[in-house]
Amino acid sequence: MKKKQKKRLVFGSIAALGLTAAILCTAAVVQATRGPLPHSDQNETDSLQSDIENIILEADASDTSNIHFEEDLKPSIDFIIEDIKERCGGDWSVYIEVPSTKDTLSINQKKMQAASLIKLYIMGAVYDEYEELEDYYKGEDLPWLMEAMITVSDNESADQLVIMLGRGDANEGKKKVNDFCHSLGLNNTVMGRLIEQNDIVNDNFTTTEDTGKFLSMILNGDLKHSKEMIEYLKAQTRVSKIPAGVPTSVMTANKTGELDDAQDDAAIIFAGKPYILCVMADGVEDYQPPMEAIADISEETYIYLAPKLVERESE
Repeated sequence: MKKKQKKRLVFGSIAALGLTAAILCTAAVVQATRGPLPHSDQNETDSLQSDIENIILEADASDTSNIHFEEDLKPSIDFIIEDIKERCGGDWSVYIEVPSTKDTLSINQKKMQAASLIKLYIMGAVYDEYEELEDYYKGEDLPWLMEAMITVSDNESADQLVIMLGRGDANEGKKKVNDFCHSLGLNNTVMGRLIEQNDIVNDNFTTTEDTGKFLSMILNGDLKHSKEMIEYLKAQTRVSKIPAGVPTSVMTANKTGELDDAQDDAAIIFAGKPYILCVMADGVEDYQPPMEAIADISEETYIYLAPKLVERESE
């Protein structure tokens, strides 16, 4: 696959981690191999993350605070987008946020098909009145439905939760999801249909910026049951897009979305101080190449941000 050409020096190999550390000549940045996200052994994950951070500390001993998205990162992302558009077409949108510094990068903001990203907002709306729903639906397994909706992106569970939000009325449930989004200022997000409903007039829409801001609210604990939402997102089983662009030891919390002509992913990446990355592609003509392009965007973002976000002991 094509990438923006950069000169890199090999810093060393860590066989026990299954990673290769590389230094950018001009930025001294570590690049690690990509792979799926492990969820089985948290102690091992913590140990691997510690080793990676030690490498980054050695590799980037100069400026670790200044983030210049437009000058330093956007050209690499633009290159990936232009390449994939030549091969697969489509509209592409990207949003990056570093909550701890308030730095953001926004590329081509517009409403796009939400696909399964709409399930993030269903989750938020359900948790916004979770106790009332538990009391109303005595005996119903809300946690099981939530887990299925998020971790394996189960459509039936999502639709069931929307109907439950409306106390048996799907339209009322959709209205509650929309009211919840609007109450948070996410005015470019709308739920127009159930997930498994065919509706050529109404659809579900969102933007990468709305999605990124929503994940930031969860990360900051601004929403009810934020902790539970993060845990479900960390248990995501679909990790071939944004999580595939970071080292296997780096924890991610993500939600994917895909349709026949759309590929989306939105994630919190816990690289020291966390950052948020959201990518949406609408109207694409192929399946696998857009997924790989999202992973490439994730990789470029990690290479740029990881050394700047490692938390020093002195901080």
